[in-house]
Amino acid sequence: MQKPKEEIRRAILQAAEQEFYQEGFRSSSMRRIAAKAGISPGNIYGYFSGKTELFEAVVRPAIDAVREALRTPYRSRCQGVLREVAGQIAATFNEHRIPILILAYHADGSPYEGIDGILSREIARRVYRELLPTLPAEMRSKLLAEMMGQALLKGMLEMFSAPREQEEMEQALEGFLELMCGVVGHGKETRDGVDNAG
Repeated sequence: MQKPKEEIRRAILQAAEQEFYQEGFRSSSMRRIAAKAGISPGNIYGYFSGKTELFEAVVRPAIDAVREALRTPYRSRCQGVLREVAGQIAATFNEHRIPILILAYHADGSPYEGIDGILSREIARRVYRELLPTLPAEMRSKLLAEMMGQALLKGMLEMFSAPREQEEMEQALEGFLELMCGVVGHGKETRDGVDNAG
């Protein structure tokens, strides 16, 4: 019995994701992708015109999800924003972990080479608009926002290079953002660790 076309397409995408992650775009092979998907090399072109279109199909949902997370308005202010940023980023990166790592480390030679720079600039714009206003006036600069955007993206990619629990990632991201913004842990502790609640 012949497999349904959607099932074959999914198998191709899964095989391509594995191939791009292991070999990178430049060294990946449509022949190996077809073999991993269990179809003939010629049959793969009935679904995708070539390696570039297939790469786009693998990574596009991740790009769209990250951009959507960066556009989503936050309900909170100040420290609450940090918590929301951490939660959104962790959820998005967790859902699209492998395609995001492909974009960051294995996209050489593809049309998406350098996408990490574009994403860090988008993060920087968001930081400049929403997080920097919580800092003293002398610290509110575009350069600081750009540095924070780059550091945040690089830190996230490093953290997501190995599978982790979402709660662990959210806590690490929130702490990272608090340190970057000079916020002391949720107003419950002083610098010497004494609880202010009592």
